[in-house]
Amino acid sequence: MTELKQELARAATMLDLGRYDEASTLLARLVSADPGSGRAWCLFARAHLGADRYPEAVEAANRAAAIEPTEEWPHRLASNALMHLGNHAEALRAAAESRRLAPAYWQTHVCVAQAALAAGQPALAATAAAEARKLAPNEPDVHFLSGKVALARGDLAAARGHQERALALDPSHSGAMNELGRIRLRRHDTVGAIRHFISAARTAPGEHIYSRNIDVVIVRSVSRMIYVFVLIAMIMLWIPAVTHVDRLPLALGFAGVALTIVASFAVMVARLPREARHLVRRTLLTRRVATALAVAVGGVAIALAAVVFVPSAELPQTLPVAIIITIAARITATARLRSPSGKAGPGNRTSPNQPLPPTRRR
Repeated sequence: MTELKQELARAATMLDLGRYDEASTLLARLVSADPGSGRAWCLFARAHLGADRYPEAVEAANRAAAIEPTEEWPHRLASNALMHLGNHAEALRAAAESRRLAPAYWQTHVCVAQAALAAGQPALAATAAAEARKLAPNEPDVHFLSGKVALARGDLAAARGHQERALALDPSHSGAMNELGRIRLRRHDTVGAIRHFISAARTAPGEHIYSRNIDVVIVRSVSRMIYVFVLIAMIMLWIPAVTHVDRLPLALGFAGVALTIVASFAVMVARLPREARHLVRRTLLTRRVATALAVAVGGVAIALAAVVFVPSAELPQTLPVAIIITIAARITATARLRSPSGKAGPGNRTSPNQPLPPTRRR
């Protein structure tokens, strides 16, 4: 038994260091030798969670719950894995069972709050988060989760207050930094959001969601730039037909507008940290974003040429075609930006509501 405890302690250390595959190998051997150890199965579930093997994590957690039916930890582990699998109803049920078994532990209330948040029950999440704050007012993860609940309910001031409190308690809390970035996005502060995401990525370089969030923000900014560009183009295309002005000044004016939009984007990028500027360049050069920009610019250029270079008598017939080309360019570019990328993270929609990893038993 002493040897088993030593091996379990070694496995737990591996998990704390993020060495999930090594821990899995060790724990597979331990549960094979002693299948009646509930703690070994819990640690095995943790290892599967860390390695993104969520079905296996649920199975291991259920084995632990069957061995130790009065323990809350297996149910928290199962709830976390079920959230990743998108089974929010069962995740909430498992979280509620963990709280029933250990109502005095703040971790069980946090588990209920995050499961309720994932299940679309913000009122229940807020109640559970409030109970967790009563039990552990100085625990950073409690304020982190409370901030996520407040943000989901649209209370940006409370969300910011909780995340700042989490950072005051733990200045290296990368999750709180990430959430402050999300709050900045809600306030339409793109530069501020990216700065927070960069801070989170620096603090926890292994958490790829933070750098992917930066890519998502960049793509969103590009999409907004394309929208403004195409909208102005559609308005300007009507000018020759309505005012009968010469088309050369129109072309020059449109070029000036395009340069202004590009310059505003460049100014935003220049305000970012050096690391973020590198990410911006990388994202802009991806096939998905480069294609979207080419489609938008090319479509608008064709539409503008159709209006500028045709005889005035043909404008009534040409203008509708130019408008259709412009709209099609906008739709195609947006669809391209929203399409998933097969190779890189920027193309994938990130989930900012990642559940807290249940790394601690108590």
